[in-house]
Amino acid sequence: MALECPNGHGRQNVIQNITADYSSTAKASDVVAKKLQCGCVVGGEEYNAFLETVHKINSEEAVAVAKAKKVSADRRANAYKGLVTSNKGS
Repeated sequence: MALECPNGHGRQNVIQNITADYSSTAKASDVVAKKLQCGCVVGGEEYNAFLETVHKINSEEAVAVAKAKKVSADRRANAYKGLVTSNKGS
């Protein structure tokens, strides 16, 4: 499982689940934080709000990339159409 690091380290693997008393976890609800491979510790309501913001940013990025790809595909198609119509007269 990987989570987004709030300190700019990108997506990192979770290497440790942390409980309130640092005991071993018996169930998922015992986990209060997670230690990431980069060494950062994440968890809590602030982190959940951060994740929502990250998901929104990623969604906006995906929409922008899809629009740019559509524009590029249309330009390539128009270039080909222009080539085909100019060769028909030959």
